[in-house]
Amino acid sequence: MSQQLVTSDRGYIELYKLEKLFDARFALSSAVDQLDTVSIDDVYRNDSIIAHVVLRPTDPEFNISLLKGESCINLSLCLHRVPGVSLESSHGYYTISQASDIDVKGDHLGRDVKLVLKKVILTFLGKYLTTTPYAIYECLKLVDRELCHIFEICGHSSKNTTDTSNSKVRESNVDTWSLEEQKSLEFALGKTKGIPNAAERWSAVAAIVKTKSADECRLRFQRCREQLLNKANEHKKSLAGMPAEYETVLARSDPLRLLSLELEAISVFNVVNIVVQLGCTRCSTAFDVTLAHGDRKIAVVPRHCDKCNMAQLIEFQPEIAFASQPALGNLKLENCIFLDYITGEFFVTCESCDTQCKVRDVQNGTCKRSVCRGCFAKLALSFTGVEFGQDNSVSSVTSARPIRIVPKPAKPKTPGGRGLKVGTPLPDNGICKHYSKSFRWFRFPCCGKLFPCDLCHDEGTDHPYELAHVIVCGHCSTQQAVSNKKCQHCGRGYTASSSSYWEGGKGCRDAVKLSRKDSKKYGLLRKQAEQTQGTSRSTSGGPGRAIRK
Repeated sequence: MSQQLVTSDRGYIELYKLEKLFDARFALSSAVDQLDTVSIDDVYRNDSIIAHVVLRPTDPEFNISLLKGESCINLSLCLHRVPGVSLESSHGYYTISQASDIDVKGDHLGRDVKLVLKKVILTFLGKYLTTTPYAIYECLKLVDRELCHIFEICGHSSKNTTDTSNSKVRESNVDTWSLEEQKSLEFALGKTKGIPNAAERWSAVAAIVKTKSADECRLRFQRCREQLLNKANEHKKSLAGMPAEYETVLARSDPLRLLSLELEAISVFNVVNIVVQLGCTRCSTAFDVTLAHGDRKIAVVPRHCDKCNMAQLIEFQPEIAFASQPALGNLKLENCIFLDYITGEFFVTCESCDTQCKVRDVQNGTCKRSVCRGCFAKLALSFTGVEFGQDNSVSSVTSARPIRIVPKPAKPKTPGGRGLKVGTPLPDNGICKHYSKSFRWFRFPCCGKLFPCDLCHDEGTDHPYELAHVIVCGHCSTQQAVSNKKCQHCGRGYTASSSSYWEGGKGCRDAVKLSRKDSKKYGLLRKQAEQTQGTSRSTSGGPGRAIRK
């Protein structure tokens, strides 16, 4: 370990990690098939390195019998060093450029398993290479963790695949074509272009090539066609035609829409920057992110969780929004979930003179007003909430997406563990440890965030609260103006319907049923006793009053 500290080279450190954890052996790119390996000191300065990696499953739930007598998976990786990466950069130091750089050894693994392994490695490097210093090392750790899932997917698909030995030989011979055979195939394809029947055409092509069968010519044509179509993205050439169930779980890219959008004298508007509140999928820690794309088309924010150090990636692609299309843009989240929209700045366009004006501090649930600098028209922008992703409300029973049964999520550790969904209740119906009979959240204008009460706000922020003007119902998550009346959406109250306390005259008014802890109880008893005595004297008759007179 002292060597890697002396060299202070991130590439050396990553190779050292691969050697210690995965028993990696290294060779030069010109000695791929040689058994002799060299030390890290001799190869880490080269631009291309061959790493022979041994992947031993560490998951106790993994069925080792799936490896058919073997105890590990042998991989041969061609690593290319990324030029111009400094020590302070978070960019990866080695990468794998294409699928042909990955060789999964062993005949005991099926073709499907090898394809999925290549898919997972290339997908991980394509998404996390710019944010993970030791990308190859972290990628192999991910493959080790997901081996059960990979073999489960391949097990479902392999039930219907019964390839014979002849077909396997034909697949292995797709790339073993000489230059003369390739030229003969190209000549035959042009010669037989007018034959409509596919079987007759491939038979005629095989007759012209002479050294290959009709199936081998067809497979060779398919392979060449895939390489031409995927020339721009060469690392995807071996993954073309893969079934949909092989697709790994990638980040969702869903629209970020405004609910009940109302525009006054505004034709269109677009985002300058927005501040959103997100939560970590592992530890449920909430954090704020500012998405400002600037001169770029997409705003990209790589980060790590402050609590569990989980790698996270946020991408936002803004779009032009208007009354009938209230989507601010597409938001893609990695290892985090959307919780709430806080504030933002927008460029609004006047519908009278097409003058653009910047509107700042547009908060959720409030109406933002401005004046056009061109024609001095009064502009207004307001919305009652923000929705991320597809509509999963209770009223939407049918959906275009297939229904998937997922396990019940754990109870969130924070009040904002999940985003606001109109029609669904808030966590614990909006109550908190300070007020157990208050079914509501407040949106405080000082920070634009939601809290169950003023005490929760002061505990969770570094500034005193300001009086809230927006309330969220704890029963249906509907955002509306602060009021003592019932919810406008579900018709339920924000507080408990009955109580044994006075509550300023809005609670219990019966002194007998009033709580003994309430200071109004005995005062009410005395007043009620005096009232009953007065009524009894008045009903006892007039003779008494006459005698006194």
